[in-house]
Amino acid sequence: MVPLRTFVYEEGQGLLTDLPLFDLVTKIGQPGVTLWIDCAQVEATEIQKMGELFNLHPLAVEDLISPQRRPKIDTYDNGLMIVLRDADVDRIEKSLSALELDIFLGRNFLITVHSERMECVEMTIARLNGAAARVMGRGPDYLAHMIIDFLVDDNLQLLSWLEEEISELEEAIYANPTDVALKQAAKLRKNIIYLQRLLGPQLELIRRLSGDELPFIKKSLRAYFRDVYDNLARISDIVHNYREIITADIQIHQALIANKSNKILAILTIVFTLSIPATIAGTFYGMNINLPGGIETGPWLFWGPYTTFIVIVIGSLLIPGALMLWWFKRRGWFE
Repeated sequence: MVPLRTFVYEEGQGLLTDLPLFDLVTKIGQPGVTLWIDCAQVEATEIQKMGELFNLHPLAVEDLISPQRRPKIDTYDNGLMIVLRDADVDRIEKSLSALELDIFLGRNFLITVHSERMECVEMTIARLNGAAARVMGRGPDYLAHMIIDFLVDDNLQLLSWLEEEISELEEAIYANPTDVALKQAAKLRKNIIYLQRLLGPQLELIRRLSGDELPFIKKSLRAYFRDVYDNLARISDIVHNYREIITADIQIHQALIANKSNKILAILTIVFTLSIPATIAGTFYGMNINLPGGIETGPWLFWGPYTTFIVIVIGSLLIPGALMLWWFKRRGWFE
């Protein structure tokens, strides 16, 4: 990836690329000229030098150099400082922070700064081939709109990913509600909360871009930014609905686990209940008294020592057990 890319569109001359920064300075403020400087993985000294050449405010230069945590807009005398975040599925799955895109929008120039390759920037550059007049010829504010529009559209992949993750999670929960499924649900809910915290401030930022209070944006473009706002609002609403679905899935998982535990306890209770008659009979024969079927000789001893006792115990287990099973089934406790 090229660290510094420059694009110059001038009416009557078309698009020029990869010009030195010093050549661009002479075109600042000229009518019919739009400049775009894209900086990827550049050193802080280069950004400071560019800030001096374009007369950027020191705070704007600081924002271009230092990573920001939240999307924001700052207004300066010669431009707007816009900080955006681009959520990516791969980075979310790896628990990495969303990529940051810094945009400085001047009167006839646009500066974009990012630490890694960003799809929204690459798609905008691809649009310049054969359509530079339609993209850059409409001014840097339209160019900024196109980049932001691609960034918001890139969030649509998040919806497909979340929908697939939720579908797999629900299949796992209903098939076999285990601790693995619960951990998966908790992780997915954590990612959704992170997206909400990311999309919320960004939604407010784009709402401001579509309003009337910001300079450096033509009135004719505010309708375009409102369209971007509507798209991001729809994405934000769907993510919020997914969070509610995940919360409901976790509650269903807990209910299924509780139901499964109750069934196990019911089976163990039935087994214990069926063994009570035999336990009582065995308890009597453990006493130091003569009982039928014991080791004493007599008419009860007809199959050898303890055989009558065994018959009595088996009878006390089977007959009351059969009666209890019939009663449990009649009461509907096996359903």
